Amino acid sequence: MSLCSFGKFSIKGTFTPVWPYHTDLYCRLAYFKNGEEQALFCAFDSLGTWACDARKFCKELGEACGIPAKSIVFHELQAHAAPYTDNMHEAMDAIIARAAEAVKELQKNAVPYVCEVSEAYFGTDCSFNREQYVEGLGGVTVWTGMGFDENGKPCTQNEGIMLLREYRPHMEVLEKPLYFDNLNDPLAYLFVFKDTEGKVLGTMSRFAAHPDVAVLFELRPVQGKSEMYRYDFDWPGYLSTKLEEDFGGTSIYLNGPCGDLSTKKGYDGIDDFVASDKECQRLGHWFAEKLEKSFAENRRVMKEDFLKTETFTVTVPMREDMPRSVKEAVEDHARLCAESDEKYKAALNDPSLTPAQMKRVIDDWYKSHYNRSMATTICGFDDETLATRKVTIDIPCVRLGDYLFVGVPGESLTELSTWLRSTFTGAKTIPLDQCNGYYSYMATPRSLTLGGYTYWCSWTTRDTIPEMQRQLVPLIRGFLED
Repeated sequence: MSLCSFGKFSIKGTFTPVWPYHTDLYCRLAYFKNGEEQALFCAFDSLGTWACDARKFCKELGEACGIPAKSIVFHELQAHAAPYTDNMHEAMDAIIARAAEAVKELQKNAVPYVCEVSEAYFGTDCSFNREQYVEGLGGVTVWTGMGFDENGKPCTQNEGIMLLREYRPHMEVLEKPLYFDNLNDPLAYLFVFKDTEGKVLGTMSRFAAHPDVAVLFELRPVQGKSEMYRYDFDWPGYLSTKLEEDFGGTSIYLNGPCGDLSTKKGYDGIDDFVASDKECQRLGHWFAEKLEKSFAENRRVMKEDFLKTETFTVTVPMREDMPRSVKEAVEDHARLCAESDEKYKAALNDPSLTPAQMKRVIDDWYKSHYNRSMATTICGFDDETLATRKVTIDIPCVRLGDYLFVGVPGESLTELSTWLRSTFTGAKTIPLDQCNGYYSYMATPRSLTLGGYTYWCSWTTRDTIPEMQRQLVPLIRGFLED
């Protein structure tokens, strides 16, 4: 017999705040038990956590509550108005203590359940791929400021929002709108769990897009930005709040791989935090209403009574131009940045360079300025990892009924979701982003070729993602065997 329970706890007060709070910040929990097997989903309103701290959380929480670490999914929504790696490191002991208290209550209160689920096809109504190839230039990324045509298709001619620094190539290809119509993840899910008397215990929803809307003002040409920041759980928080109001119980949102995905968010007139938060509310309620409509029209009972968990560990290569130690990352940073500054200035004054050559100089400028923080504060790599050029990643897998949840690392791209769904067809596969630690952007061979934001925000080589896939195929196939 399968049991479940839902809950949440605040992470407010576990770290030293640098901004005021507009909303509370939570860890939302979904607990499942079937015979000796247990599974625990922990979804944090946080931006990123070092893998070492995520492993500590799973180990120590598991020991405190009698749950194997392999059965705990540490998942972050990557809310941009939320604590980041250094905050989460400071907070981890307090978070574990709060989590243990909350999970013990969930274990005590878990009851038999019936689950109804709907699978929604959102298409491109709610999100789009923010990366595109510009002929003769290379790959560009647009964070914000995207326009939409009369049919709602994302497009722009604005070179100023393509992360080109001061460079404006004024190319013929940009004399008409450039459409951002690459692959996105169109699938959304809503699971509603009820006790045997029909009372809703909790809901679990899943979509894929960046929760970066509460900080929209930071990319607007306005004054006083530093005073505007507030902690905010962004649109996933408003989505979950609305589902709790409409269904009852506790709602947990799980974010899909979204490294290259953006919500169809506003831009014009969003000049302060109040307007940004209002846009979070609009998106969260919009997504909730679409999920609820799908649930009303297409829900079915999840028939299979099954639970199985595992966490697989894979080791993949790191690019050679990363620092060899934390000390080197810090000590060489100023020199490398100065060298890239000089190269960039020289390139700006070199009329012989093609736009594509200039674009690669820009990408490499960004990469050199990003390297220190990626090696240290962002990913928290230790000296052994940097010296060996080998990164160890934990991939949690949970089979719940006829669904397979796979937690992928860092900010993975849509093509990884497509690969997972097409490779493991023995169950309905639901990829989850940013599980068991933050690894920055998980650039694929395609994105490393194109350049752009994913290229310079990544430590991966052309072999990293293919090697991760090679190792995962036999592991997950074996896991799918009953």
